[in-house]
Amino acid sequence: MNSLLATLALAACGTSGGSAPTGISGCNAELSGNVVESSWSEKNCPVLVAAQGDTLLQFELPSKALRGNVAITVDLGRAPTPGAFNSGTTERWSATGTKLAGACVFDAGNHPTPTGDFVLDLSAIDRTTAHGTLSLHMVVLPGASNDGSACGSGTTEQLQLRF
Repeated sequence: MNSLLATLALAACGTSGGSAPTGISGCNAELSGNVVESSWSEKNCPVLVAAQGDTLLQFELPSKALRGNVAITVDLGRAPTPGAFNSGTTERWSATGTKLAGACVFDAGNHPTPTGDFVLDLSAIDRTTAHGTLSLHMVVLPGASNDGSACGSGTTEQLQLRF
């Protein structure tokens, strides 16, 4: 089975990640590697969700190039504060995307095998918003009817998001 590491980097606007061009609002997503795409959209921005007493940082990133979404969830714990989080210190996290044309699955988390990894640096968080950077490595798994060639010839994929 061919595997591909994908890197997902998320950066906060107004802190270390820059700001939107004049007249444009939302969050910036830039995909490069086998797939090249750039977009500014409110849909690229994260939400904070309460679940079982914990705070979840969630992204649902639409991708025209993938013809699908990349869904990311990181459990920040009961009372998250700005600081560093990573796949070794965070109990629950996941990232999944599917390239519909070519049946490629981008998958990472604390349960898939291989797991992938991430590093998150939260620069600010309150009850409704979070800002920071997230670097995420995902493994790309070709579907059963795919020899991997439809997933691209490169070995890494990068997505940068500014919010």
